[in-house]
Amino acid sequence: MKIETDLAESPLYLALNNLALEITSKLDAERRPWEPRNHMAHNWASEYHHPCKKYLVHCRLDWKDRHGIDIDGRWRVEEGIDKEWMVKKWLGNVGFEITQSQAYWNTDDAELRKYKALKISGKIDGMVATNGKLPGAFQSVREIPVEVKSTSPHFWDSTKTIEDIKKHSKFWISKIPSQLNTYLVFTHTPGGLLIMCTFGKRPRIIPMLFDADLWERDCIFVKSVNSYVRKKKYPPPMPFDPTICGMCDFDHICSPLKTTRLIELSAIDEIELELYLELKEGKKAFDDIHARLLGTKDKPGKYRGKEAMAGNIEIETTRFPKKKYEIPKEILAVLQKKYQVKDEEMVKTVIQRIKK
Repeated sequence: MKIETDLAESPLYLALNNLALEITSKLDAERRPWEPRNHMAHNWASEYHHPCKKYLVHCRLDWKDRHGIDIDGRWRVEEGIDKEWMVKKWLGNVGFEITQSQAYWNTDDAELRKYKALKISGKIDGMVATNGKLPGAFQSVREIPVEVKSTSPHFWDSTKTIEDIKKHSKFWISKIPSQLNTYLVFTHTPGGLLIMCTFGKRPRIIPMLFDADLWERDCIFVKSVNSYVRKKKYPPPMPFDPTICGMCDFDHICSPLKTTRLIELSAIDEIELELYLELKEGKKAFDDIHARLLGTKDKPGKYRGKEAMAGNIEIETTRFPKKKYEIPKEILAVLQKKYQVKDEEMVKTVIQRIKK
């Protein structure tokens, strides 16, 4: 069977590629487009610990203008939902059935009227029975909140405890405890469980006690957001942060202070930077043509091992033998007589101007 050397021109490869694209497009079409939801009335429990106050005000006032989730994001959300249901099934299989799954609360509810001014809403992943495992003072607590979150394997080792998560450098991780803390308030329970999941690892079940200090700080922040929303005004943008601002759904209508972390540069600095970029671009062009003309031993270029002249340019090749021993270097002195010595020719080719 003949193997095509140029895959890009192979009819079989092109047909397979078209088939792959058709399957992918149909799979993508099954993922429903994300439509922004009306966010005007409440701060979402899953969001309000976000580090940018202006972002939270945009969530309320400009929810219609929020960027949609791209196709990779929609796959990621679907995978997270699937994982959540799988975790609930696992718990049920071992006698810890989840109740009140996706139950919706907001501070306009009658039983939460004392928190009405906060204007918070949220959907809890569920409640799990304590099965009488809590100590005496908490024996009356029959169920506690459970929140399930998926994270990248890259962050797995930095999310071992609830304190790790509270202090995490990534805002989408550090805001998780505030969400569970809110559900502890809404359900009048002293603690709950955070279940962290990642690819190829056993789920990590992390206990969390109600954090009064965290709740107080979050309440102050949320009340400030509510004040801006009532006035239909915006707080000043936070200092530009490449991660936070780079992931913002409202970057098209916000003006972060991108210069706050920049130092002033002189005209000489600018000249140096221009020279640096010119040399950098030139080096890439040089590396590309070097690979094509000379290359390496494993991928020789068109002139490697050749001799030639063109005007005042010469291509010169030097050849010299190299002894190659087929044994580890550290035991060569002891076992040298027992091993074969191979001669290998080394080739060095340079392109240079002819010296006068």
